[in-house]
Amino acid sequence: MGEDQVTTSPIAEAYASKGCERAMQLGNRGPVRLDKHGRLAKQILAAYHQSGFYVFTGVLSATEVGELAGEFDQLLDNAPTGTGTDVDQHGRPSRFAGYYRFVEGEAGADAPAKVTRLSHPLMLMDSALRVYGHRKILKVAEGVHGEDFVPFHETIFHKPANDGPPTSWHQDGRTHWSSEGESLEGPDGSGPSHGFNLAVAWSNCIAENCLWVVPGSHRQWRLAGGGQFPPITERIIDAVPMRLAPGDCGMVNRSALHGAYPNRSAVARTNMVMGFHKRSSVIGAEVINVHAFKVAGMQSKTIKYDEEYVLRRARMIPLAIDARRQYYPDEVQYEYKGSYTGSGVWDEQARAEISQEGDEYWQRDITL
Repeated sequence: MGEDQVTTSPIAEAYASKGCERAMQLGNRGPVRLDKHGRLAKQILAAYHQSGFYVFTGVLSATEVGELAGEFDQLLDNAPTGTGTDVDQHGRPSRFAGYYRFVEGEAGADAPAKVTRLSHPLMLMDSALRVYGHRKILKVAEGVHGEDFVPFHETIFHKPANDGPPTSWHQDGRTHWSSEGESLEGPDGSGPSHGFNLAVAWSNCIAENCLWVVPGSHRQWRLAGGGQFPPITERIIDAVPMRLAPGDCGMVNRSALHGAYPNRSAVARTNMVMGFHKRSSVIGAEVINVHAFKVAGMQSKTIKYDEEYVLRRARMIPLAIDARRQYYPDEVQYEYKGSYTGSGVWDEQARAEISQEGDEYWQRDITL
């Protein structure tokens, strides 16, 4: 998930239109469907494993979308005026000053820098924490990774209207490839995997501002043998836009080639990207972690994941489920059967524990 500051022209209308046509022919879009045993429908899994992504429509209610948008707007209003500052445009202290990423304005400009990312929203927004415990979303994770799935990382992407920056063409996965660059994840999802990103939308993600994905590209690593990712200026003919309406969720295999063109449309794109891993793919993996930092992607460290690391991070799943249960007492809640350390009860003590300075929950985010 990297920003590319190269400025390019808007995508051509014909390219966008043809991409939309190709996307609608993939058969990987629709509501979350469960079989009679409460498992994710086999047709959904087959379509996801074939194309490398899936769009789930209508996952969140309009009310929940409004709560996400409202809390995020408050955080935007309280954002620091730029990197290295701790006051907002109103002169108030910025509560979470270190968690924002910007496209910086010109030196000396009066206007504040534009926010493009907000890291670790589960700690910053109660509405985001409740979405993390959504039964349908967790049923999707269970369907892909099994009952013992574990967390990945969470961030909010904000592509401002008219001048939103691009995101480079890239594949997130770095760990589970063969020496020839072939995926170790089987065509049916078996074997080691890099997990998935799930984009939860509370804005309209249209062809001009949304993520584009190359279907089937999760089978081969572009960097193998000295290869390179194409520049975002390249209009890949096989790529398709992952269009989302507010309340939709787009799931992308982290091994898939994906990116976003500069947003020159009048529509801002805002979505929370989160995801999950297969526990067996994590334990014992030695990786370069780029997510377990206050702002993801700005630093890195080499780490080998042990069981205690993963058990502590997995606690966020039951905490989110309990936060949702308290807020939506009449909903059928998801029952997490994975292992974790600590209490799964959401209260002020848990809030303090996950946000304790120097030991925040995100200190154990998982990159594969």
